[in-house]
Amino acid sequence: MGRALPAFGGEATGAAVVTTVLSVLLGAVAVFATAYVAYGRLLRDRFDLDDERETPAHARRDGTEFVPARKAVLFGHHFSSIAGGAVIIGPVTAALAWGWVPAVAWIVVGTVVFGGLNDFATLVASVRHGGRSIGHLFGRYVDRRGKRVLLSVAVAANLLVVGVLSLVTAVIFDAFPSAATASVLYVLLAVLFGVYRNRLSLPFVPGTVAFVAAVFGSVLVGIEHPLVLVPDGGAVTLPTVVNPNVSAWLVCVLLYALVASVLPVDALLQPRDYLSSFLLYAGLFGALAGIVVGTLFGTAAEPLTVGIEAYTGFTSDAFGGMGPLVPMLFPTIFCGAVCGLHSMVCCGTTPKQLDSETDAHAVGYGTTIAEGVLAVLAVGLVAVVPEIPAGSGLELALPTFATGGGIVLGALGVPRGAGAAFMALMLSAFSLTTVDTSIRLGRYFVGEIVDESTSGTQRALSRPTVNASLQVGAAYLLVASGGWTTVWPLFGGAVQLFAGLTMLTLSAWIARSTGFDHRWTLAGAGAVLAVSASALIYTAVSNVRAKLLNGTWVADAGALAVASVGVQVLAVVLLVGLAAVVVLWTVRSPDGVRARESLDAADD
Repeated sequence: MGRALPAFGGEATGAAVVTTVLSVLLGAVAVFATAYVAYGRLLRDRFDLDDERETPAHARRDGTEFVPARKAVLFGHHFSSIAGGAVIIGPVTAALAWGWVPAVAWIVVGTVVFGGLNDFATLVASVRHGGRSIGHLFGRYVDRRGKRVLLSVAVAANLLVVGVLSLVTAVIFDAFPSAATASVLYVLLAVLFGVYRNRLSLPFVPGTVAFVAAVFGSVLVGIEHPLVLVPDGGAVTLPTVVNPNVSAWLVCVLLYALVASVLPVDALLQPRDYLSSFLLYAGLFGALAGIVVGTLFGTAAEPLTVGIEAYTGFTSDAFGGMGPLVPMLFPTIFCGAVCGLHSMVCCGTTPKQLDSETDAHAVGYGTTIAEGVLAVLAVGLVAVVPEIPAGSGLELALPTFATGGGIVLGALGVPRGAGAAFMALMLSAFSLTTVDTSIRLGRYFVGEIVDESTSGTQRALSRPTVNASLQVGAAYLLVASGGWTTVWPLFGGAVQLFAGLTMLTLSAWIARSTGFDHRWTLAGAGAVLAVSASALIYTAVSNVRAKLLNGTWVADAGALAVASVGVQVLAVVLLVGLAAVVVLWTVRSPDGVRARESLDAADD
């Protein structure tokens, strides 16, 4: 599709009205900055953050999972883990499907009203309970039976995170082979930085400068030596997902994530996420600077105006049929608004590394605000591309985002090819980060599910390698159909459903332990659960009608694709059913959100 002038906003030009990307960004950033300073300070006071309390990173330090991290390092890890590729793909897909105004409006409202509170409160709650998960809090404050049920929802949603973002990374590597080369070098550099810092204990700042410079240099190496696993016209023995090269990369990414997820956090996770944060900072601030300079001084090769429609209509046929604005907008944009993946990280890896309680303001709330800025920026970068090609959401959003980034960075004198390759590396780095972090989170959740079991089979599931291998296999099956229009909202609906259950659980803890009004989180939980469950059911019904009950589709599709769609439908039934059980138990609990009288002594 080509560019179309927006319907309103900005500077009048004849009968049309042109909106600059800069004006949209400034408006959003102003709201985000105000929220971080004013609302963030209120949360900090109401939740009584106190550095005198010992965090789990110190109290349970083991050198593997519980390891205190500098605030800047943890900010980078957390930002990398929650952002991923979803914060770019979702907003871009929604803006092209329903228009940029609904997309940006939900990003701002979702981040400030729902996402920031959910992330901050989850992190603080987990830190106050020894770094344990939201499932543990549900079992303690609402109903002990619900712990395993809620964690089962987390595991199921997490499998979609692993599968979809592995596919995202594979598509990026296919579209930008230079980013594939740079990503391989970047992972190797992260391992070396971990040795430099944690094993050799060499100076931190000089090492940061040297290794960050090397990461940026990997972009130039990638441009000169692009990495393609399966050339055009080639074939692989694997089932084809999108194309043979993507199929090969998908398997490689999942195998990498499996290995990375079982290593000690300071061997790869911490140094890699710290280095990748500089990629994000450079991409984020570079793009913002390019938009400012290009708009004010006209140095960009293309007009930096919003060239996509402001509103396309309530029902969207884009990308094979995205469906109605409500409820489908909300699970399409989850990262960048309110997201259960954030909840998982906030009660997974991050609380085990938080050095002091007051760091939660920047790490738990600040990263959510920064992600909102990135989501709005993603819409802006796609909006400046003169001709947006036709294609599926995945194959369109990722390359177009990188192309738009190349145009904007070009306003600062960066060659367009190098700028696009850098933005592709940034996107792939965060997708990789989220994939192996999510597998690690899945290990934690399974470990809590079986921690009281005496079954040898169940206990075997908590072993890192066994658990990670099973997650990788299940994740591959979930995305093997390659059906983007159904896979993406299924992914978003699943993690957003978990966000709603997290807010429901937090309400019980908040009512007992903080000075914050738990009715806000209860209302948020109701809204998020309603739209996410509706979207999941809509997606499942669409899958059944258009595919499983369509004899032509079944005959043409391969066995793996049919099995994949069947698993997706079963996943919806499982997720919605388990969520309904959790809500029912909460409602039946006295006062809806009362604290249990018998508490685990281990938590005190």
